[in-house]
Amino acid sequence: MSIQFDVAIVGGGLVGLATACALSHYDLKIAIIDKNIHLHESLPKHKIGVRASALNGASQRYFAQIGVWDALCLSGRVQEFTEIDVWEKNGQAHLSAQAKDYSYQNLGYIIENHVMSHYLYHYALASNNITIYSQEVIDSVFDDNSAFLTLADQVTLPAKLIIGADGANSWIRQHENISVLERNYIHHALITTVETEYPHHACAKQIFYPNGIVAFLPLYHPNKSCLVWSTKPDNAANLALLSETDFSHQLFQLTGDKVGHCQLINPRMIFPLKARFAKQFVKHRLVLVGDAAHTIHPLAGQGVNLGFQDSALLVSTIKKLIDENQDIGLVSNLKSFQFTRRKDTMVMLAAMQTIQDMFNGDNLFKKALRTVGMNTIDYCSPLKKQLIKYAMKI
Repeated sequence: MSIQFDVAIVGGGLVGLATACALSHYDLKIAIIDKNIHLHESLPKHKIGVRASALNGASQRYFAQIGVWDALCLSGRVQEFTEIDVWEKNGQAHLSAQAKDYSYQNLGYIIENHVMSHYLYHYALASNNITIYSQEVIDSVFDDNSAFLTLADQVTLPAKLIIGADGANSWIRQHENISVLERNYIHHALITTVETEYPHHACAKQIFYPNGIVAFLPLYHPNKSCLVWSTKPDNAANLALLSETDFSHQLFQLTGDKVGHCQLINPRMIFPLKARFAKQFVKHRLVLVGDAAHTIHPLAGQGVNLGFQDSALLVSTIKKLIDENQDIGLVSNLKSFQFTRRKDTMVMLAAMQTIQDMFNGDNLFKKALRTVGMNTIDYCSPLKKQLIKYAMKI
């Protein structure tokens, strides 16, 4: 006899796991389905992950609300960043900020993705009302009162609500024929981790140049950072094939004495960058969150934060519906969630596109505009503070 779940989450990545863990605080039966979820079980103590994310204040508070933040901090793998430094190569545009100038403890946190996934997974594993299925979903059916997921082993899971958190190429989104507005960015992202000659001093750095953007996200080791190099697809492919020596030389040509010479400590991975925006975040008994609903350029490090904001609002919406004895799967009961998250995502998509367009190429007029714009923000402390507060969600 199959278990009747209240919520079944397709996708056990960061956003899917966080959503399950947050919902576990309530009297709900929750399922997580992800064929690769077992990969989060172990955490090598001395192996630095290839990918890391910048968490803003809202995401940190959400992790604290869930109950995993203290464990993350005790791992020793959480790195505060207290300063940002952004500049244009061969230009005059520059922007910097320090947390202490605004009486903030920090400007955010950098954590490896596999570290966050590990602690969320074990929190879910220990929760009495979460069942984890290391399976693939092969079919979904929706009727008036329930949704039904069929797994690869032919087990069927009924649920009142399905949450699609299965990434940018979401199976559940495609299976339910939810169309997506897409726009290819002119960049692919090359991501790896490097050991820098000079310590990062808890400073996140970003360099704009005509063909792309290079960002260093400081990790818990004083000389190690996650490198995100966004550049044109052919250049990204060429960079991935260079010898480690030639790659480090190319990187040094862009960064100079800001970080010193870099040594690769992880393989280079290439990710095509594409803006995506699902036309519906909500259907009958189905909600999309995280990359299943939207993807943006990583230049401001806000992609994962958008996903956690989806998760947090969805959890609070579900709690409210439960308290009011309302059906959590009806579209009419989820419209406010959809409206708020679509609006916030559209603003972020537009902002990222504007910034990328402004810094693309070496047009003299655009170069003058970005110099005036960035330097004006840099010298106008109240404006800079407002932008920082918006990014940090404080």
